[in-house]
Amino acid sequence: MRIWRLYTIHCKSVQKFIFISMKNHSDEGFDSLFEKKSNGAKNFAIVFFVIVIGLTSVYTYLSVGVVRDRMQVAKSQVEGAVSVDPSLIDLMKQKAWVESLIKMAAGDSVGLSIDLEQLTIQLELKGVVVMKSKIRDYSTSGFFRRMDGNVYFSTFGSPLTIVKFESSIEKNPFKVVIAPKNEAEAEAAVAKKDSVLDENVFWTVKFDRDFELNIQGIDSIAEAQSKYKLGKGFEFERDLRNIAKSFEHILKFSKPVYTPEILISIPENEAKAILRALPRKALVTIRI
Repeated sequence: MRIWRLYTIHCKSVQKFIFISMKNHSDEGFDSLFEKKSNGAKNFAIVFFVIVIGLTSVYTYLSVGVVRDRMQVAKSQVEGAVSVDPSLIDLMKQKAWVESLIKMAAGDSVGLSIDLEQLTIQLELKGVVVMKSKIRDYSTSGFFRRMDGNVYFSTFGSPLTIVKFESSIEKNPFKVVIAPKNEAEAEAAVAKKDSVLDENVFWTVKFDRDFELNIQGIDSIAEAQSKYKLGKGFEFERDLRNIAKSFEHILKFSKPVYTPEILISIPENEAKAILRALPRKALVTIRI
């Protein structure tokens, strides 16, 4: 009996030792595995961060170059002109505005005048204001703010011509109505109510001087910001499209296409009305 009791105690001691050893090795293995995973995630984050910084640096370098090239082209078009004193730039802008309005008024079709100083946008016919809207918000590319007097006058001293239209809604919509065949159909047509569509109203025109005007219909600045956050607004779609194009140029290590632009936000119904009233090759006068 004593021998059996000693044997049992010895076996229990061995089992306890094995259990403790397995537990210790298991903990070490788990900690080692966690440490490897942690190091792997850290290394991935570092590599990803370096790639992003590298791509951003390449894009910045290429973008600065293309904007500089665009400005050099604009300056070459007024080469030889007498330089304008920077203190006279406001007078040059006023002169360009008046001369452009006079030239636009000489035409026989509806034109568009945009005054970013007075925050107004107007439909005009032979100098007479047909419709006027208040600009709620606007933004312009830095290219326009870097213009000297001669470049500004060359760009805005005569009316711009629209060469391309793009819009989120039909420019000239029409509705086909079928005459009712009997009295019952006529009564049903009267009783039927038109549904109000929830539309995102925006349109873009490209000018003959290779820059764009973007008009967004909003009823409040808060609404525009909300649409941007939800990915429904014009600015969000425009920025997403520009990012995709920029990424393509980065991969090819080529200069991105730079198109200066003006973005204007006005009430939605007025954005629709102006879009549908403008001729496709309309003249536009702008003061920035």
